[in-house]
Amino acid sequence: MAEIKQFNSFQTSYKKLQEGLNISTTKINVEYYHHDFQSEPFLHIEAHVDMVKLDFIGDHGQVISIFTPELTLVFTENNYHTNLSNDSVVFGSKHDEETYCIITFI
Repeated sequence: MAEIKQFNSFQTSYKKLQEGLNISTTKINVEYYHHDFQSEPFLHIEAHVDMVKLDFIGDHGQVISIFTPELTLVFTENNYHTNLSNDSVVFGSKHDEETYCIITFI
């Protein structure tokens, strides 16, 4: 994985995701790693994006939701750190340093 360019807030990651929607074909590549023993994601998704939404929900803090025709991905501020790496948005678990998700526009 490339060097982290910026450690930032959910708002910065949300803006990056919104920017990707405006300039791409709105298709994302999602790789979700959990205890990545073989350097392979345990979940890999390619999907068109319908909408990205940023909310504030009481006990969860800021919440980024990514809606596709097939599924909804939800990342909460209380459970995830977020940063930008190259052209990707990365969400890393606050509870398990070996769990993270990389989202790239394709």
